[in-house]
Amino acid sequence: LHPTFLPFLLVATAATGFSSDTMGPATLTSVSAEVVDQIEIKTALVSVFDKAGLEDLGKFLASKGVHILSTGGTAAKLRELGCTVQDVADYTGSPEILDGRVKTLHPKVHGGLLAARGNAGHEAEMEKHGIRKIDLVVVNLYPFQQAVAKGGDFATCIENIDIGGPAMIRASAKNNAAVTIMTDPSQYPVLMKTMSENNGCTTFAFRKNMAAAAYALTSSYDSAVSAWMAGEVTEPPAKQTVAFEVERPLKYGCNPHQLPAGLCSVGGAGLPFEVVAGVPGYINLLDAVNAWQLVHELAQATSLPAAASFKHVSPAGAAIGIPLSDEERIVYEVKDKELTATAEMKREDSCI
Repeated sequence: LHPTFLPFLLVATAATGFSSDTMGPATLTSVSAEVVDQIEIKTALVSVFDKAGLEDLGKFLASKGVHILSTGGTAAKLRELGCTVQDVADYTGSPEILDGRVKTLHPKVHGGLLAARGNAGHEAEMEKHGIRKIDLVVVNLYPFQQAVAKGGDFATCIENIDIGGPAMIRASAKNNAAVTIMTDPSQYPVLMKTMSENNGCTTFAFRKNMAAAAYALTSSYDSAVSAWMAGEVTEPPAKQTVAFEVERPLKYGCNPHQLPAGLCSVGGAGLPFEVVAGVPGYINLLDAVNAWQLVHELAQATSLPAAASFKHVSPAGAAIGIPLSDEERIVYEVKDKELTATAEMKREDSCI
């Protein structure tokens, strides 16, 4: 179990110089940029492998008059929905090449994603090079993990490693002061709601939230690629990464002040149990795991149904499923009731 999950927001800034101190190597310094709460979505770049939810999103963007840059099958689908679509190749003046390996890796794309709004130098360079500001990016990634799970050979798995997608996601997330990044169809309804409530704009808080989700996605994706690649070579790398996926929220960590907290699995493998009621905390989960071990031992030793209760990782009670005596039925006020083994165990447990 991973006790507490601390989501993070990775914010990187463009640079015009370097700064350093005695604590470590030089770091990049930030550039000036105008940060406003609401940014109107005028231009969107949409390039998705998974086209789930695209119909509703496309119709919504069309209703807002959003100019869309897109590629391949995504562009064709959006045109069917009545969207104003410009092919990325037409916008950049560079065709898709190398069997589609290079589509969006171009200064006119990444310049539109990374330019600091309100920065006079950046604005002048954009105008000089014919770079359009891109306010919204909708991207999801090639299904690398599915290719591995299906037993794809080395070349097939390599081809399913996305390059342009993560580059656009990271660039958009970095410039969250101005750009909204969407990486999953489940986010589309929230985007449409946010834009509807803010006259076609997104808020800074929303953009930061989406940027955090975007960096978590690319980190998890790279972790999967790295783990697979390490198993394909004769000299595995010294650094190994593990991506945790939050399966459900926890009430808190070890103590109430430790928030947020979540119950995680490795690589989305799922949980070995089901929470049937309530929102447990971390200690509740430890109690449940320890209680299960005691119940398992009791059941093995007696061949009877068993139950246990724990409080702060200490056993507070245990019982096995044996019939109550007539006297016990009177004491527990169940004289004329038919009890299951579970009910009888609960009665036994209550007196321990």
